[in-house]
Amino acid sequence: QDRPEATGHRRSGVAQAGRCCRPGSRSGVIHMLSDFRYRLRALFRRNAMEAEMEDELRFHLEQQADKFSRNSAPDPARNARLAFGSTEAIREECREARGTQWIEDLRQDLRYGIRALAQRPGFAAIALLTLALGIGATTVVFTVINSVLIQPLPYPDSDRLVAIHQHTDQYGEQWGVSYPDFLDLKRHTHSLAPMSAWNNGGGTISEPGLAERVNGLEISSDYFRVYGIALARGREFSSEEDRPGGPPVAIISHSLWQRRFHGSPQIIGSRLVFEGATYSVVGVAPDGFQLELPAEIYTPLGQDPAKRMQNRQARFLRVEARLSPNATTAATQAELALNSRNLARQYPKEDEGRTTLAVPLQQELVGDVSSTLWLLLGAVGLVLLIACVNVASLLLARAVSRDRELAMRVALGARRGRLIRQCLTESALLAVCGGLLGSLLAYASIGPFVTFWPGALPRAQEIHLDGWVLAFTFAVSLLTGLLSGLAPAVRAPMRELEQTLRMGGRAVTGSSRRLHSGFV
Repeated sequence: QDRPEATGHRRSGVAQAGRCCRPGSRSGVIHMLSDFRYRLRALFRRNAMEAEMEDELRFHLEQQADKFSRNSAPDPARNARLAFGSTEAIREECREARGTQWIEDLRQDLRYGIRALAQRPGFAAIALLTLALGIGATTVVFTVINSVLIQPLPYPDSDRLVAIHQHTDQYGEQWGVSYPDFLDLKRHTHSLAPMSAWNNGGGTISEPGLAERVNGLEISSDYFRVYGIALARGREFSSEEDRPGGPPVAIISHSLWQRRFHGSPQIIGSRLVFEGATYSVVGVAPDGFQLELPAEIYTPLGQDPAKRMQNRQARFLRVEARLSPNATTAATQAELALNSRNLARQYPKEDEGRTTLAVPLQQELVGDVSSTLWLLLGAVGLVLLIACVNVASLLLARAVSRDRELAMRVALGARRGRLIRQCLTESALLAVCGGLLGSLLAYASIGPFVTFWPGALPRAQEIHLDGWVLAFTFAVSLLTGLLSGLAPAVRAPMRELEQTLRMGGRAVTGSSRRLHSGFV
């Protein structure tokens, strides 16, 4: 108190530790804000606070020495240190009172882990490659599952999109619907609006430019409205155009517009010759739009002159619809069942025993690939588990050689929790680096994975790495670090330290042999 710098003393170091250890010395929001500001200062101005703490410790030691000096005690500085106690222990108490010691410990463990891996590049390379392969394979499969199965379809309110199937006792569930049945369903089903049908309709475009074979679809009116998609230019087919004898009109894809018409803004009303007939372009589909099959040209389904269009038993159309705003799935199924019974009474030869069903469109598009993908995820999950076991075995073998180091830490006062944190930090650092490398491998492997998938993979054009996949990879990496680092952390020597220090980690203990056997 006699020193000028003690007046208005900065509340850090020993003084701040005492205040932090006495909750209730301040109250309410002021106390909370003060602690928060102090911890921010301790986090971002650590060196300054360490210097303040050293000044304060020196001040208290000088005060004690002055007291012994006034009492004529011999060697007052030594007596002051003995009376004051362990300054290192007080330093640790002060740091713990700041509430940021765990960050400092983590920073220290990370620095030590990086140095340890750098000293053993062969071990680090093998462990990183093992983890990267396991995490990369898991990330690739989860990316596909996330894009194909988990993420909703890229259309507004895609959960209200359904595909129309028909079921019979003889043939089971069928996706095809005849054109007359489609018209009756569209006319009498009010809980599904709009409703549209489509069929393959590719052919040759001969003008403008050179002749070119393109994929195409024959679609009914409201096709794009079902999916809630606005055309890039122009409009959809009208009901007058979607009927026999209607004017020949067409909608073209965005890529065909750029390739054949050079992106001309005067595309609407332009002419093209498709399968020998001249069509007027009334619309351009949005860029990248694709449902199941890629299409360059869309023509009205109702203008198809084929005889099967009038045959109620020719079930070749795909039908999709959107649930009306107030419609429920149960009410829709009941209405479809009623329409099926009415059709069976009117056309017993063609529709008797036939039931119409509404299936979620995403389920329709995914088909049987769902079980295959989940099974594949389970398989690569086992591969990742094997990678974790291999890395854990490597870490355990390395931990055996570090027994003397860990025993020395225990002898110097380290607790089991501190050793476990250090071991887990090292393994987590290894796993996160393996996760980053695995993410790069996954990014490079997704394209070949989709290309070599047997058959057509649904929604292949939508498969990509996104934030959810990266979060999954990060979580898998941390879990991998925990699994691979837990065994070496738990077996850290806490007893028989003298024997461990003398042996210097030259022998493999029975517990380590049992762990190795368990890993195998």
